Amino acid sequence: MSAASNESEVRLVVFRLADEDYALPIEGVHSVERIMPTTRVPRAPHFVDGVINLRGEVVPVINLRRRLGLPAIENNEDMHIVIALAQEQLVGLLVDEISHVLSLPKTAIQPAEQVIGETNRNFLRGVGKWEDSLVVLLDLERVVDPEM
Repeated sequence: MSAASNESEVRLVVFRLADEDYALPIEGVHSVERIMPTTRVPRAPHFVDGVINLRGEVVPVINLRRRLGLPAIENNEDMHIVIALAQEQLVGLLVDEISHVLSLPKTAIQPAEQVIGETNRNFLRGVGKWEDSLVVLLDLERVVDPEM
C-alpha cells in the first residue's frame, strides 16, 4: 500500500455493543484484553465500572453500554476491555465483543453532525459505510469526559 493510500484511509478497531458495530481509530488503541474483575471506586461517575491492574498500572474501566445509554447485560466471557489512550492516560472500555480491524477510505466516513446534527452528536465522531453495514465511530475524548 502506498503512502498516499495510507493517508486516505483510516484504520479502525471494530467492536460490538448491543448488536451494532462501533469503532475507534487504531492509533489510539493500546491493547485489547479479556474481561477481568474490576475494583469499584467510591463516588466514581455512574459509567465507570471500577479500575483494573493492567501489568502494574491502575486503569479505569468505562462500561460503554452504560455510557451510551444502551441496555445493560451481565458481564460474560465474550466481553473484552479495549485499552485506549485518552486525555493522556490509559482507559479501559468494556465492550460486548471484538469484531475486527478495518481500513476505511476517509471518504466513506460521514461526520456525526452531518448524520445526526450538531446538538445530538455527543460521543460520535462519525459513521462509516462498510460493505452493507454502518460502523459508528466514537469520539473517545468525549466518552471519557465526565462533563459530557
